[in-house]
Amino acid sequence: MSALSSLHLVGSSGRLQRFMHQLPTAVLLVNQAGSIVEVNEQLLRVTGYSRDQLINQPISSLLPHRGSMEHLYEEYLRKEEEVGTKGEVELEWCNKQGGYRSTSVMIMAQQAEELLYMIYFPQLAKESDQLLSQRLLTKLTYDTSMGLFILDEKSIIIEASQTACKLLGMERLDVINKHVDQVFSGIPEPHRFIKKELLEGVKLQNVATSWTNDNQRYELIVDANTLQDESGKTVGAFILFKDITNLRSFAQKLERNERLAMIGQIAAGTAHEIRNPLTSIKGFLQMFLRLFGDSGMDREKTYTEIMLTEINRINSLVSEFLLLSKPRNIQYSMVDLNTVFEEILPIVESQANLYGIDVQFASRGKLPMVVGDTELLKQVFINICKNGIEAMGEQGSLRISHHFDRDGDKVSIDIHDTGPGIPLYIIDKIFDPFFTTKEEGTGLGLSVCQKIIHDIGGQIRVSSKGFGTTFHIMLPY
Repeated sequence: MSALSSLHLVGSSGRLQRFMHQLPTAVLLVNQAGSIVEVNEQLLRVTGYSRDQLINQPISSLLPHRGSMEHLYEEYLRKEEEVGTKGEVELEWCNKQGGYRSTSVMIMAQQAEELLYMIYFPQLAKESDQLLSQRLLTKLTYDTSMGLFILDEKSIIIEASQTACKLLGMERLDVINKHVDQVFSGIPEPHRFIKKELLEGVKLQNVATSWTNDNQRYELIVDANTLQDESGKTVGAFILFKDITNLRSFAQKLERNERLAMIGQIAAGTAHEIRNPLTSIKGFLQMFLRLFGDSGMDREKTYTEIMLTEINRINSLVSEFLLLSKPRNIQYSMVDLNTVFEEILPIVESQANLYGIDVQFASRGKLPMVVGDTELLKQVFINICKNGIEAMGEQGSLRISHHFDRDGDKVSIDIHDTGPGIPLYIIDKIFDPFFTTKEEGTGLGLSVCQKIIHDIGGQIRVSSKGFGTTFHIMLPY
């Protein structure tokens, strides 16, 4: 160490200043008169001073030394000879708050336009950087709402924040030091939140995406990039994200409410005008039906029955239209979900039998009481179960289960089918009025379901990973 530190460097002062600003540790330049000529960013971080507070100030503001700079340098060289090549010279220094401490130091002299001394604090900067970095990592890991994953070059997760683990639906101990293939076992690569291709240099910045674990769907803003060592070799990657589910849900709800308000105005003006002529038409058709039956005109009777069926369908559509658009006066009462499902399961199972679908009810006798409307809740559960059965075709299983949310104030009724799933490009539209993928669908079923659940203070969410769909009906209890 003494050979390096006592070396007289020759060159321009500008070149030395550019060099010191590239160093990762704390450094300052002092002239022969003992005034501070330049400092680097690391020194400012360590001491707490701003650059203006140090430039042209005496070195004694940092190092409590009463003599000249030349005297300080000679004292340093003497101590260096005393400790030898295996020791370190330590000097006392003072931060902005007036606190004193000792740390190792190196002083080198440069003969440029004038004699300059570079004072270098290697250990001090390292300790400070490690402390701050560790504090930041601890904050990100435990105390913030930011999600963080850090991978090494072998795609092993070496760090994960509490928020990130919540996103995965896993405990932190079950994630740390595991390969991404283990964490996402059974999930195809395109549907994973953490992809190994990140290590190949794929960079993400403010990318909006969504992720669904077994219980909930999240809307996220994601940043990701690789991490390199001093030689530029990729040694890992990080993923940083923010959960914006509530913000996006709020924006979507506002937009949907605006559409519903417009639909309500249309419905209020047209529903009455539609129902009046329908009532007259239905009455005459019922009269024709009796006449054709009495006269043995079977073909005409069949046509009339078809027309009556379509009239009833139009009436049903108008009723749903009004339910969707007009505010309802909900009669709140305590509802036993166990009783609700005992009453609707025979209906669901009979529908499932027609398609060869197996119905599994895992929550029998385990559901809590909730606040709501019994008949409307039945309508919601039957509608969603029916959609799942129809989506599966002629084979599969429909599973009904439940879980309690982390805040403990809502129960989620989870209805899962093993159908083909909902494509990502339409999953955000399925609750929109009149949006449907069925040939004879009205596009109002899920919109009505969502309004019923919102009216009693709940939420309804959907998650699909390409191998089935789960509806989560969250109710206050």
